[in-house]
Parts: sequence; C-alpha cells; structure tokens
Amino acid sequence: MSEQAQQASAGQKPRSLSRLWFASREAKLLLALLLICIAISVREPRFLDLNNLEQVALSGTLVCIVALGQALLIVGRQIDLSVGAMVAASAFVSADWLAAHPDGSLIVVFLIGISIGVLLGAGNAVLVAGLRIPAIVATLGTLAIYRGGIIVYAGGRQISATVLPDSYGNIAQMHIGGQSPLVWTTLALVVILGWLARFTRTGRNIYAIGSNTEGAEFAGIAVRRHIAYLFVLSGGLCGLTGVLWGARFGTVDAIIAPDLQLQTISAAVVGGVSIFGGSGSVYGAAIGAAIFVVLQNGVQLLGLDQFWIPALLGVAILATVIFYSQLTRRSETSRSRKGTP
Repeated sequence: MSEQAQQASAGQKPRSLSRLWFASREAKLLLALLLICIAISVREPRFLDLNNLEQVALSGTLVCIVALGQALLIVGRQIDLSVGAMVAASAFVSADWLAAHPDGSLIVVFLIGISIGVLLGAGNAVLVAGLRIPAIVATLGTLAIYRGGIIVYAGGRQISATVLPDSYGNIAQMHIGGQSPLVWTTLALVVILGWLARFTRTGRNIYAIGSNTEGAEFAGIAVRRHIAYLFVLSGGLCGLTGVLWGARFGTVDAIIAPDLQLQTISAAVVGGVSIFGGSGSVYGAAIGAAIFVVLQNGVQLLGLDQFWIPALLGVAILATVIFYSQLTRRSETSRSRKGTP
C-alpha cells in the first residue's frame, strides 16, 4: 500500500467512527436530553442554577445505579420488580446498624448494605434461575416479601440524620474534583459495566441469551447461571444504592423508593434497551435515567401536576415498545423474504 493510500485509510477511519457514533442510539438520546434541558431552561431559568443542577445529578445517581442492573436484566430477557424493596431493606438495615454504632466504620456500613442486596438478589436468582419461575412473577412476589419483611423489621421506626454521624451525610455533600462522590461512583459503574457487557465473554453471552435463549443453550452457554449472575448483580447495585440513599437524604424508613422499579424500567427502555431482550446498553440506560430526573425536576420547577411524571414515563415506555415491536416484525419479514431462518 502506498503512503498516500495509508494516509487516506488513516484519515477515513476516524471519520467513519465518528459517523458511527453520531448514528448510534446513545448520541440520539444525548441530543434528546439536551433539547429537553434547553426547553425547560427557556421556560424556567432556575433550572440552570448550579445548586439545582447538583441536586438533579445527585438524584439521578440513585436511579441510574439501579437502572444499570435493570438494563442488563432486560438485555438478558429478564426483569426485576423488587429493586425498590431491596434498596429500602439495604438502606434501613445499614442505617440502623450505623445508628447503633455511631463510631463504626463506613466501610462496614457499605459492606452490610451491599451484602443485604446481594442476599436478596440471590433469592431472586434461586426463584428464576433455579426454580424457573418467570421473572415477572417471581420478583413481583419477592417485592411483597422483601417490602413486608423490612416493614416488620423497622416496626414503624424512622432513622433520621440526627442519630447518624456527620461523616455519613458528608458522603453526598463533599466534593472531589468538583463533583460529589455519588456522581463519580455512578460514572465509574457505567464505564465498568459498559465495558464488561461489550468486551467480555459473559457480557456477549448475556446478549446472546436475550436474543435467542434456546439458541444460546444449544451453543453451550450456561443460561441459568448467567441469569443468576444478573439477579445477584442487580441486588448488589440495589444494596449500594440503599447505603447511598441514606447518605443523600439523611432520613431512612421502610417505605422509601416505592416507585423505583417503574423508574428504572423506564430509564432502561427509554434509553434504548429492547424490552424483548438482546439489544441496548448500560450507556443508554444511564442517559435514560438522566432524562427521567430532568423531566421530574422540570415538572417541579414549572409547577405542573406531579401526575405528568408517571404519565410521561408510561407514554415513553409504550412508544418504545411499539417501536421495537414494529422493528422486530420488519426484521422477521425481511428474513422470510430472503429465505433465511
């Protein structure tokens, strides 16, 4: 190859990669997020206030972390309706321990919260991967069991910031490099889980399972084991979120995060994760979570009825499901015309 040809080839590659990125789902979602922010700020300039943006970012981190696990579950053609109850259980148990041991290490608090989440996630894994109960049925049952269990454990108690050490609340209030540790933690999880899903064998297997479960089994992929991994991972992320929830809001009780399952499913689906499995990314789910919290903040700032938040999410979910349903039908029609199976 001549030098000119090499230079041309080298010059074409970045352009093709840039075109590929701008044509991606994530780029379109970022554009949609930007347009939503502009629309809200035009109507309500307070949206661009630095303090307001910081509060939006902090609230978004909690939804985003759980949405990452939910997105991977949906990619693998599963779902978890018990995420809110797992967050509540992890938040209350860890905060309760810290209230009883105000001089205790925050590392222990995180270990307790994450362990609770992993344990509850393993319970879901046993039901779905072990006993082969459909995920929507199993997690609907554990939603009631986990929520009821933590309500009984709490006994009507509420743990407030006044009985917790200042170091706990400082986790959310302090700044490192201009941002809260919650934001940096969320960004790190997005990058790590995104890389694992894209570049590891386990990640590729999850996409294969979501695309064609029977075909994945025929190819020798341990489907049930991978599904168990996903539920345990989702539980661990819920446990981490529970600890961060207490640091963010200060007050913890047994009924926090009642709508988290709807929020995270919405974030994943709006973020381009196909509800039929096998398609989407954690990057899109993270952007979907950002869209959700921006819309929520915009509704509050504009003084609109809070009813519009779940209504908008419902419309977005239905529109996305209809879109992917039509896309699947067109793909199947195209394959049948070509005579491919």
